[in-house]
Amino acid sequence: MITSAFAPEAALPSRQSGGLQILEFSCRGQRFAVPLACVRRAVLSARPVPLPGASEIVLGVLDLGGETVTVLDFALRASGRPTVITPTQQFLIVEMDGFLCAFVVDAIVGPGTAVPDTAWPDAAGAAAYVDGVVHLPDGLCLVVDPARFLFAHERAQLTQALGAAGERH
Repeated sequence: MITSAFAPEAALPSRQSGGLQILEFSCRGQRFAVPLACVRRAVLSARPVPLPGASEIVLGVLDLGGETVTVLDFALRASGRPTVITPTQQFLIVEMDGFLCAFVVDAIVGPGTAVPDTAWPDAAGAAAYVDGVVHLPDGLCLVVDPARFLFAHERAQLTQALGAAGERH
């Protein structure tokens, strides 16, 4: 069981002191977070509808309350190994620069405030979608920028595939 890495709210740094509001999650045993401002919600995993013409990182699409949500294989990007969606996983719904997307994650750890670390591990700086790293009481956590998660060609393929799917309906 994963426990929250965040201290009680009273002990957390304020936004004025450089604190960053994040939502921490785990994927393949690694810790990640996204800025809380881009998070819509988390839902239980489901089987997405395939989206022809999209890149391999797109697992499909869902209708979530009348909105089209693109399901992305977070593990494929983060670890290089594809995900097979299981009922124990969750979808972390984030706004991604014009798209509503779902990262397939193993667990949502929780929201909190963290202070950005000034020392970056070399591996963190090499991943274009990593915005930074935060130091939590029990270790480091990579912060992902959803707007940079898709590569330019993947974004173009997704836009085209979503457009083509919309034309058929």
